[in-house]
Amino acid sequence: MWLRQLGLIVIVLGFCLPGFSQEEKAENPFKLLSKDVYFQPGGGLRVRYENLRAATGGGFPENEDESQASHRAQFDIRLYKGEYIETFFRFLNFADWGGANGDSRSGQHDGFSRTNGLLVNQAWALWKVDDSLGIHFGRKQLHLGLGYTYGSNEWFNVPYSFDLLSVGWDWESLELSLIAAKVQEFERVSNQTLSSDPEENHYILNVDVKNLADAIDIFTFNLVQVNRDLGSPDGGLSVLNGLNMQRLSLEMGIESTALFGTFFLSYVTGEEKVAPVNQVNSNVQKPEIAQTAIDLKMGYRFVEHNNLGFWAGYHYDSGDEDASDDQVGSYDSFFYEVYGQAGLMDLIRWGNLSMFHAGLDVDIVDNITLGAAWWHMTKTEGSDDIQFGQAGRFYDQRVQNGDLIFGEEKDIGNEFDIWVDMKWQSGMNFRFTYAHFFPGAAFENADVTNSNNQADSNFGQFLVQIGYFF
Repeated sequence: MWLRQLGLIVIVLGFCLPGFSQEEKAENPFKLLSKDVYFQPGGGLRVRYENLRAATGGGFPENEDESQASHRAQFDIRLYKGEYIETFFRFLNFADWGGANGDSRSGQHDGFSRTNGLLVNQAWALWKVDDSLGIHFGRKQLHLGLGYTYGSNEWFNVPYSFDLLSVGWDWESLELSLIAAKVQEFERVSNQTLSSDPEENHYILNVDVKNLADAIDIFTFNLVQVNRDLGSPDGGLSVLNGLNMQRLSLEMGIESTALFGTFFLSYVTGEEKVAPVNQVNSNVQKPEIAQTAIDLKMGYRFVEHNNLGFWAGYHYDSGDEDASDDQVGSYDSFFYEVYGQAGLMDLIRWGNLSMFHAGLDVDIVDNITLGAAWWHMTKTEGSDDIQFGQAGRFYDQRVQNGDLIFGEEKDIGNEFDIWVDMKWQSGMNFRFTYAHFFPGAAFENADVTNSNNQADSNFGQFLVQIGYFF
């Protein structure tokens, strides 16, 4: 009898053990490709619908709307060879539905354009020389600290990525990186006298301090040297054609059980360069760069009350007091994380901007978060320009063609945002945002050559997004 029971147990275990083994393999994200090479696939898809309503930035007659739908699909693959070599590739497809560029007949795309593209956004390798030393090389995102100098900007259809070489040391309390990145490669200009190979290169020293205190989540500072040689069609007689700039930034993030916040401070100096033939010409100025920026946000979260959080913040960056002198004071916002740093509408961006903001969010249920925020924005210098984002492209177009002329009033206006985030265990996420902008005196007193465009009309933005990434 006992032999029969023993045999039954062996049979049951024979069925169960392979099942356990399969579960363990399913939980392991890395798959064996060959010998000691493992790979991990990833990717995702998101679809976004945006609607600007009622006098969209003075670009249309009052009460007209503009709609846009777009998608971004990505495929990631990460490969490991042993313990020391890692390679990553990211392929992106993005398209603006109904875009005019690249579409000659319904349902068909002619080829690559800004509204329809397939590209390799990242392709890089990491060689871990030892436990502390690693070398990155290839095309990859460059996200430092809070992303207020270099950010990835995943909100964009095509996030930032750079061709770079990075050497990093990672110790228990300190992480040090030396980075050389090529940002732009320019076409050669005939008779140009500044450089035979016009390009823009960044050289970065980044230091991350770790284990400074339990509440300090991020403490990083970086020094950036920017060299830009553009070339000039007239040999530099009238057109400035280079840049020698240094940027020093400090970024800090605080995160505890209840208290959270961020702090950013940046100082920019340097000069614009002219061709050597004109460096002794007193008629050609070499403007000196002197720019500053500060961003502060502090909040408190009541975890026991549905994770209810409140926050307030202040932002300041310098403007150019006098465009006719030899000082360049308008802050260059560089490659910072755009979305959510001056409102969720992406109407106004950093640069000659001072603002106050406050907000709150709360978990209605476990997977649904409701939030709201207010932003009051002014120009730092009334005589300087307003920097517009994607939702302000209609304003920007009117400024460029002379249909919209701003005076020296500083009050840009107020933006109110409300959003709902939903996340499911399956990996799907949903986001709904409504933002409304109320123009201030800068728009109310602006000169508009086309009387049909209402530059001072308030307008709103609906945005709906659904997607998943893994």
